[in-house]
Amino acid sequence: MQKEKTDSPELNSLREEIQELRKRVAHIEASLGTLKGKEIKFKDNSSLQQDDDFELNFPLRTEDSIEFRVGEYGMAWLGNIVLLFGISFLSKYLQNSGYPIFSALIGFISVAAIYAGAYYTRTSLSYLSKLFAYTGHLLLFYMTFRLHFFEAEPLIKSTFIGHFALIMVPVVLFYLAYRRQSQLMAGLVLLMMLFSGIISKSPSFAAGITTLVALLSMMLYYRFGWIKIIFIFIFLIYLGHLNWLLNSPFAGNRPEFIQSPGIGYFYLFATGLIISLLALIPKKENVSDDFIITSVIWNGLIFSSLLALTVVTYLSTNYVPVFAAISVICLGYAVILQSRSSLKITASMYALYGFLAMSVAFYGILLLPEAYMLLSVQSFLVVSMALWFRSRFIVVMNTILFLMLMIFYLSSAGNHNPTNFSFMFVAFITARFINWKRERLNIKTEYIRNVYLVSGFIMTLIAFYHAFPPSYVTVSWIVAALLFFMLGRIINNIKYRWLAIAIIIVSACKLIFVDMSDIDIGFRVLVFLLLAIISISVSILYTKYLIKKRE
Repeated sequence: MQKEKTDSPELNSLREEIQELRKRVAHIEASLGTLKGKEIKFKDNSSLQQDDDFELNFPLRTEDSIEFRVGEYGMAWLGNIVLLFGISFLSKYLQNSGYPIFSALIGFISVAAIYAGAYYTRTSLSYLSKLFAYTGHLLLFYMTFRLHFFEAEPLIKSTFIGHFALIMVPVVLFYLAYRRQSQLMAGLVLLMMLFSGIISKSPSFAAGITTLVALLSMMLYYRFGWIKIIFIFIFLIYLGHLNWLLNSPFAGNRPEFIQSPGIGYFYLFATGLIISLLALIPKKENVSDDFIITSVIWNGLIFSSLLALTVVTYLSTNYVPVFAAISVICLGYAVILQSRSSLKITASMYALYGFLAMSVAFYGILLLPEAYMLLSVQSFLVVSMALWFRSRFIVVMNTILFLMLMIFYLSSAGNHNPTNFSFMFVAFITARFINWKRERLNIKTEYIRNVYLVSGFIMTLIAFYHAFPPSYVTVSWIVAALLFFMLGRIINNIKYRWLAIAIIIVSACKLIFVDMSDIDIGFRVLVFLLLAIISISVSILYTKYLIKKRE
């Protein structure tokens, strides 16, 4: 019976179908294996078109020993470094021996041979091939550089042709780096450009090349989001500007300020503006907000340092137009950022920088202490822009700057009555505005407002003290206290009533300890009676208010 089941036609048919399925699966697996091999080969070939996977360090893996990693990658690095210096020394030796044409010919033939080695090893020795390529780039730039620069008898005697040949090398390499989307190669090319400006003895050429590097680095960020290049080259770019300002000491010249930057002013300010576009360019997904904000601050700090050095050296007598222009540009740029940028904090930063530049311009126009009055009024303008921008950051920074400004003014020897009242009114008006628009500024504490109220209280005492004769100072303070009581009652605000009480206490202390011996006895009696009447009246008002509140 079992045999019948085994030999049944249905089972035989099932066995045949299973065998057929096995053959098909085997054929599919073989086909997939072939496609997989082709796919892997395709990926390997495509990786040769981009240098993003090129690693400067040794890519150690856990399954490989250190010996094989060092042997494969370390020896490749060592060989290329030795090759680079060897060819350089050979070319220099031939040049010194009196064979300049033969030296250049050997150098460029060596470059071609290295590029050929990089091409023919791109599949079998990919890492070594990339090292060959970078060695070729460096050697090509070095050989072109020696055609005109730092040679007693240069092969190219024309300065223009020498500069043109030197610039064409990084221009071509930059195009290749852009096509391959290679961040490492692009950084190397930008360094070559900066070096071209550094070794040049022309300030205009050096400043122009340095500004061009800033523009190209921003273009790379806009296209590929390479923020690391921006962050590194901010320092290098301004170092390039400092180099030509100091007569190119890196090129072997004596370090001293050049006689006049000329058009170099434009390049310096253009560089700061170009890098500032970092705050306006749409943010890439792989770039963090903190990195952009840090880069913007980094640019501002270095630009300000170089600007201060330039102003002290060349513009000590006519810096007002410079800072006025910077103020207008920064404030206008802040308005653009407020409406276009996703990072609103950058708009606040440029607005503050614009107001700082405006402060320097005010100082240059009026000098101190007269300039303090305009600077205090400017503080209120800053708060007004903070309300427009809804920026708590501007309010906090302006509060710190206002306190510093007031401290500097009070510590100065001069005294200016309009400035005293200006500080007083600005402090109280600013405190009132902050309380009025606290929801718009998202301010949840009273600390900032209290700072302005205390500042206004101090400046009230100082302003009235200097505005009236000594015998009327106490009376003027008492009148100010009455005004604060009335204001606190009208707007129903306890803080102004506290200010009135504080002024009465200060007036009483001055009356008892100072005015007892300084003013006439008759007038002294009147002041005492006036202060007593006001104090008792205030006490009665508070007592009636508390009784009414309890009832």
